[in-house]
Amino acid sequence: MDNAKNNKANFVLYIVLALIIVAVVCMTVFSIVTGSKRNGNTKVPVITDTAKPDKNGETTITHDNKPTEPDESKTTVNDNSEADQPDKDASAPVMVNITTPVSNGWLLKGYDIDMPVYSLTMNDYRVHTGVDILSSPGEPVMAIADGTVQNIYNDPMMGNCISISHSGGLVSYYMGLSDEVCDGITEGAPVFCGQNISSIGDSTLIEIAEEPHLHFELKKDGQYVDPMGYFSYKSASDSGRTDEQFEG
Repeated sequence: MDNAKNNKANFVLYIVLALIIVAVVCMTVFSIVTGSKRNGNTKVPVITDTAKPDKNGETTITHDNKPTEPDESKTTVNDNSEADQPDKDASAPVMVNITTPVSNGWLLKGYDIDMPVYSLTMNDYRVHTGVDILSSPGEPVMAIADGTVQNIYNDPMMGNCISISHSGGLVSYYMGLSDEVCDGITEGAPVFCGQNISSIGDSTLIEIAEEPHLHFELKKDGQYVDPMGYFSYKSASDSGRTDEQFEG
């Protein structure tokens, strides 16, 4: 009789424990399923705000590393913005109005700062820091651009010389001139593009064995540059004139 009661009590206890275990398992499964659905359907985005100042000093916020499209209705035009500036070529000439220093001339010898060229007068090879423009004695020599007369001087080897400073760090040098300078050409005087400053002479002792010509040099920011990058001449071999005609 007692054994029957004990067996019945044990059976009831097993049933209760089983129900408790089933309840716990069901609650766990329900919790996992519910959490997975919540996470899958209601994902919270992560927003990264990056403040970037624009050209007008205003700040634009971007989200998720994607740039915000500009609002054209609120765009401010900046006259000094980089977008409004034309592309600049550092090697291009910086002056708009420029002319040749001799209107009736041909290229006798070109610029060569690296490779020495033969000097007929000195009977040797040396670098040529300018260009020699072949023409007749007395042919007018002109300022290549607007500027200011820097120096009027006599060089023991290059003869009578005039230097003119221009905008953009350019300085032009006219060498082998005659003894006379044109009216108004004094140190510190302004000159305009194409204004006569002197004429071709025969004062360049270092090149005296060559035909009459203007030795012309050009510097930019204190460094020699090739004048033929700013104007051009045909070669003297294409002139069709004789040495006697150049000698006057």
